[in-house]
Amino acid sequence: SNWGPEERAAMMRVIESGKFTMGPETEAFEEEFAVFHGLKHGIMTNSGSSANLLAVESLFLKQDDPLERGEVAIVPAIAWSTTYAPLVQRGLDMFISDVGDDWNMLAGANLAADLMVAVPVLGTPFNPETWRARYTIEDACESVGAKALGLAGTSGTLNTFSLFYSHQLSAIEGGVILTDDDELAMICRMLRDHGATRSVMKAARFEDEYDFRLFGYNLRPVEMHAAIAREQLKKLLELRAGRQKNFTLFREMTGGLPIVIPPTPHGHNPFGLHFTVESAEVRARLVAALRGNGIDCRLPTGGSFLRHKYAEPWADQMTPRADRIHECGL
Repeated sequence: SNWGPEERAAMMRVIESGKFTMGPETEAFEEEFAVFHGLKHGIMTNSGSSANLLAVESLFLKQDDPLERGEVAIVPAIAWSTTYAPLVQRGLDMFISDVGDDWNMLAGANLAADLMVAVPVLGTPFNPETWRARYTIEDACESVGAKALGLAGTSGTLNTFSLFYSHQLSAIEGGVILTDDDELAMICRMLRDHGATRSVMKAARFEDEYDFRLFGYNLRPVEMHAAIAREQLKKLLELRAGRQKNFTLFREMTGGLPIVIPPTPHGHNPFGLHFTVESAEVRARLVAALRGNGIDCRLPTGGSFLRHKYAEPWADQMTPRADRIHECGL
């Protein structure tokens, strides 16, 4: 755990306030997180998955030039299940891009698209110079605090983050959407809050206190997670330095082993220690040995999208690099 007395004090602050659902801690964190990234609007949600859902949905509800069913979305083969889910649920036609040596979407693989979803994998920032789409979402849920040309999660039309306990900001649960677009921010807030206007405008009349204008959800965060996230955000640069130091040490200590560690830029914020081995058989033996010695390990991110049963409709697309990571990556 990277928690200290500050996070525990934040929890007690919430308990003593008696306010547990979305309130002043959430509002403060939204503003602080947006300022940290240099963007205008922060919308906190109950998870990074919910942030992805709202980001995609908002692009279908904007006034001018909204997305429509059947339009094309490009998304990398290595991402999380709820990166893909909103695209499919909203009827977009997905093109699955293979990945490069750094496990991020292949540069130049982005065909003309209506929506491009970039996913900086495991703390390795994505190069935004390759954007080629009408709208863009940067799903930086695994890469909070990573930095290349700019901070991860600042180059999209909308940008999403996760605060899940194993991520770079460890708030137990939670997610965030960042955007500079006033209309999209308003839509995301309304969708998060049942489709009502309460969080985006002051009621002029009694009847307006419950004014529903969108078919929304309840994806609101709770105060406890926001309060913890506020303390974690203060430590983010220090935590990033620690993760980078661990990654460098791991690279040095494994220099003579038959593993391939992806290249990482100076400003990366490692989610974990990721690499590939020679074969699936070698990986199976390594997993058994690691877990037998109390060291946990996992498939990188969600593995290759096309290697899962739910991807059968896209089986005609080929992503050999991502498939190899699925078979041989840790």
